[in-house]
Formats: sequence, structure tokens, C-alpha cells
Amino acid sequence: MTGVTVRFGSLTALENVDFEARPGHIHALVGENGAGKTTLMRVLFGSQRADSGEVTVDGAHVKSRRAAIGMVSQHYSVIPQLKNLQNLMVGAEPGAVLDRKRDRARAEGIARAMGFSFDWDAPSSSLSPAGAQKLEILKLLWRESQVMILDEPTAMLSPADSEELYTSLKRLAEEGRTAIVVTHRIREVLDHCERVTVLRGGKRVATLPVAETDEANLARLIIGHDLRERGSATAEPGPPILMIERLTVLGDRGHRAVDDASLVVRKGEVVGIAGVDGSGQRELFQALIGTRSATGSVRFGGIDWLNLTTAKRLASGLRLVPEDRHAEAVIEDWSLFENAALGLHRDPPFAHGHWIDTQGRARQAGVIADAFKTRYGSLAQPMKSLSGGNQQRFVAGRGLTTQPKLIAAFQPTRGLDIDGSAKIYQAIRHECRQGAVALVVGFDLDELLVECDRVVAMCQGRIFEAPGGLERDRDAIGRLMVGVG
Repeated sequence: MTGVTVRFGSLTALENVDFEARPGHIHALVGENGAGKTTLMRVLFGSQRADSGEVTVDGAHVKSRRAAIGMVSQHYSVIPQLKNLQNLMVGAEPGAVLDRKRDRARAEGIARAMGFSFDWDAPSSSLSPAGAQKLEILKLLWRESQVMILDEPTAMLSPADSEELYTSLKRLAEEGRTAIVVTHRIREVLDHCERVTVLRGGKRVATLPVAETDEANLARLIIGHDLRERGSATAEPGPPILMIERLTVLGDRGHRAVDDASLVVRKGEVVGIAGVDGSGQRELFQALIGTRSATGSVRFGGIDWLNLTTAKRLASGLRLVPEDRHAEAVIEDWSLFENAALGLHRDPPFAHGHWIDTQGRARQAGVIADAFKTRYGSLAQPMKSLSGGNQQRFVAGRGLTTQPKLIAAFQPTRGLDIDGSAKIYQAIRHECRQGAVALVVGFDLDELLVECDRVVAMCQGRIFEAPGGLERDRDAIGRLMVGVG
């Protein structure tokens, strides 16, 4: 890619950017939210037209997928009403008449080569986010893509799944394919990629071999200054305030998704919940929120939590940063102003009694948007006009600026750059120093170990804690995540 410039009205998203990736390599593309990474890759893929510049593959000018370029975006294109096999093929059917036996055999072969396993007759609505990500990757192989663009591919994957993914990508690179990975996870870049390109403010600031850089230097290139020191600085926790005892929650298939789980969280604590995707984390959170029934006991501040409606839990200080912002956190056609009050619309500053406080809503909407520097033009613009990262900033701002007492955060930094992620955790720790407690589910174990006071593991619906002296030991917690004590 040579001299690529893209403008959206008066905004220059990319300015004279050069980018080169080599066959047989895994090439990382990094930068802050809004740096232009996804826009550059859309130009390469052919879904975004550049105002100037050119794209060549093997010396030939290209315009679209015809050059065997495939892309997996941050927002999956899996159609939930279709079966997994249908989603794999849709848009790239091998002919007018389908041979189910042949197609299934080819699908099985592709999945096996990647180390994935699928029920091809199951509806895709049953897939976890990690499963949907894996299916998107298989779609690239179904289309025989030689250049594979993956935008935040491990954002929803467990550490084990992430390692498995990169192992598969390395195998594909050895076959001569090119993998371009857009990511915020510097550790992944250093561990798995050969080269890295850094964008900042729509301009390329560096392209260099990964072997010639380190974490501190990459962070400096990405954000333009040294990253402030991170780490949990919560004071000594107080008395127990959240007590979960023998909690059992049934999943969609009637199985025990959460199985006799117990956990005590003390006042002021930030507790991370690590686990392989699908270990019961979602059902645990849904039980805490009140959207899924449960048996057992949950007491928060001495209150019988399970007997409260979701509205009363919110009124008692429950604040959420949900896993899926599109399905659980925002209404995309509504404005930022309207989204600011979702779930909190009955209480000050959004309302007084039965009356909507228009001025209070406007002030608080601005506070929410500015808390983590959401990039927006007007509070009246629809949520869907924001980038994924800016939507995440807004959702986190709503949860952390409205007097939280119990923070339930499921991958709160998903899709955020390193500076934005650090600010989210700083805000969580600040609220906990004021007396709140936080439960944080994450699939990046290293992040949880750095940012949380304590990390527990979920495996097959049970909650496990590492023995004394190993509470922050990566290997010990990793073993608990897969059921090895």
C-alpha cells in the first residue's frame, strides 16, 4: 500500500500512509483508537475507497477480494438464524447446487487444520463470542484467502484459545499466507509476530522487526509518550460486602452453567475472574444482574440480592460494563444523550421522582462521554455513528461515573488501546477506594494479574482460588482455569 489517504468530510483518517506485509509473516498493526488501523485494512480489503494511493499484491494492482484478500472485522458477520455450515459458506457457495456431504467434509478438514471443532448443524445463535470469532476465521480459509486480515481476533478468546489461534496462524504463514493482525495487545505482538507497523493520528510512525523493539518502546510509539505505571493500588480491603454462597445457575441447555459456586469479595476489592470462555462467567454475571434465575445465596451489603428485581439492584448501586455492548449496553439508533440514561433513567441526576430532569440528563451525558475521552461530535448523534472503541468508552463511562457500589465488568477494555485500558482500570480502582467492589471478567490473564487485587478462576461452573502464596501466580491460576489443581 503506497500513499494511502482517506478523508471523511473535513476529517483526514489516513494521510499518505505506506504499508507493506510479506508472504509467510504475521504482521501486527497497532495504534490508539482512531489511529486509522481499521480504515487502512478496509482499503486493503476493498470495502473502503481511498482518496489517493494504490494497493498492489504480488506486484498487481487490486481493488477487492478478487486478490484473495479476506478480513474478519471486530463486529462479526455471523447470521444467528443460519446454521454454522451455512454461515461458513454464505457468499462463497461452491456452486448453484450444494453437495452437503462434500461441503461438510471440506468444512471439517478446514476446522481440523486449525484445531477447531464445530457442530455444523447447530444454529449460529448458540455460539459464544469466541466461537463466532473462530467461525469468522474459518470463513477466510473457506474462501482460500492468501492475505488474511484479523481485526482484534483475540479480544474474546481465552489465553489458551489465543495461543491456539496464533499457533494456527503460524502454520498458515508457513504455507505462504500473509496474516495481518490488528491488535491492542502488545504482549501478543512481541510473542507471535515478525513485524509491526504503528499508526498514530492517521499517519505511519514506524515499521520495524518485532525482534528490534520491546513493550516500553512500542507503547511509546503508539501513544507518543511513556505509559504511566499501571498496577493495582487499592488499599487494604475492608470487611466482606459481597457474599456468594453455593450459587447454581442453569444455562440455556438446562445444564449447570454455574455449579455450587462460592466467592467472598471484601469492601474496596477488585477481583478478577479468569477462565476459558464458556466456563460459566456469563451466567454468573446474568444471575448477579437479575436477568437469569439462580438458586443459592447472594448477599450484597447484607441485602438478599437474588430477591431484588434488576431495577432495584441498579437503584442499590449495581453498575454494568456488559460483554456485548451492542446487545446489552446500547441502543444504536438512539442518541448518546438517550443512551446515557439507559437503566438509570428513574434516578437522579436523570430524573426526580416521576419527572425527567432534562438538564440533569444533558450534564450527566457530557460527563459520561468525557470520562474516557469518547470522540463524538454531538450528544444528539446516534450511538451507531461512533467507532467500536468509542462506544466502549461511553459504556464504561456510564458504569463508572454514576456512583457505583457493585461494579460488574465483563471485558471492560475490549477494543480499547493501552492508554484507554489503563484509564478504565484506574477508574475502577478509584471507585473501589471509595468503598465499591468490582468483579471483572477478562480473557487476558496477564491483564487481570496486573490490574486486579485478586484473581480467581472459573472452570466448569465452579470458582477456584489459588492456594496461599500463589494468589497472583500465572501458572497456578492457569492450571485452575483448565481444571488442573
